[in-house]
Amino acid sequence: MSLRSLQQKLCKVFPRRVYTSITCLFAKDENIAKESKPRTRDHMKRTEHSPRQKSLCTAQVVRIDDFSISIKGLQLFVTKQQRSNAEFKAGQWVDMFIPGVDTVGGFSICNSPKDLQENGIIELAVKFSDHPPAYWIHSKCQLNDNVKVRVGGNFFYEHKPFNNTLLIAGGVGINPLLSIFRHKRDRICDIGDSSTDVEGKTALIYSAKTCEDLIFQKQIQEMCMETNALCHFHVTKEKVNNRAAYESPFTSITETKVSLETISNLTKQLPPQMTNCYICGPPPFIERVEDYLVACGYPKNHIYYEKWW
Repeated sequence: MSLRSLQQKLCKVFPRRVYTSITCLFAKDENIAKESKPRTRDHMKRTEHSPRQKSLCTAQVVRIDDFSISIKGLQLFVTKQQRSNAEFKAGQWVDMFIPGVDTVGGFSICNSPKDLQENGIIELAVKFSDHPPAYWIHSKCQLNDNVKVRVGGNFFYEHKPFNNTLLIAGGVGINPLLSIFRHKRDRICDIGDSSTDVEGKTALIYSAKTCEDLIFQKQIQEMCMETNALCHFHVTKEKVNNRAAYESPFTSITETKVSLETISNLTKQLPPQMTNCYICGPPPFIERVEDYLVACGYPKNHIYYEKWW
C-alpha cells in the first residue's frame, strides 16, 4: 500500500475526533470507558481505578543523576526483606510517598524487573515540575533519603511467543517503554542467541524535542546491538549536529515528528498481525500515533498505551 493511499485511508477511517480530556488513561482494549473530566495533576485521582499492590515498602535513595537540564534520574534501593512487596511488571509505575510532602507522586519505572530481583533497584527518570513530588526530587531529594513506594498500573508488557514488539515513546514517555525494552533484553540474554526467534523482533521509535532530551540514547544503542533491535530517534525542535553519534546499523535519527510514513516503513519488518504495539507520551501524541498504527493495519487489540500528563 502506498503512503498516499494510507493517508487517504486515514482520513476516511479517522475523521477529526473530539477526544476526552482525561489526563491519564490506561487502555488494553477499546471498550474501556473514556471519562470527560478536566485533566488533573493528582496521580491518585488519575489512577484511582488502576490496580496496585496492597502494601507499601520503604525505599532508600542511593543514586541521583542529572540526565538533562530538566530530567533527574533516581535509583531507589529496596531491601531483600521487602523486595517481594515491590515486584513489578515491565511498564508499571510506583506511587511515591515522600516525608513532608502531602501530595503522592506517580512515576513510571524505567529499569527491568530483573534489576529489582537481583539488585533491589527501582529506577525513575523525573522531569522538572512545580508539582510537589517532582519538585522535591529536583530541589530537595538527597542520598540516603527514605520514601515509601507502592507498585501499580495495568499498562505492562505481556510476553507472547513469536510476536514482535513495537515501542513508541514521546518525551519522558520513554520510561515504561525502556523498562519493557530492558526486560526483553534480559530475556534474550538469559535464554541465549536463539531466543530472538521466540521473542520476536523489537523496534523502538523515540521522539523528543532536543538531542539532550534523548536521555537514554547510549543505553538504547547498546541494547540494540545486543539484541539486533532497531531504534529510530526523532528530534523535533533542533538540528542534529553530530549524526554519527546516533546512527549505526541498528539506529538512525531524523529531524521530524513521528509520522504515518515512520510507521508504514516498519510494516515489512514488523507485520501488523504479528506485532504488539506499546505507546507512551502526552495524550495528543498517543492519539495521533494510534491513528497511524490503525491506518497501517495494526489491529486495535494489538495497541496498548499509557497517557501521561
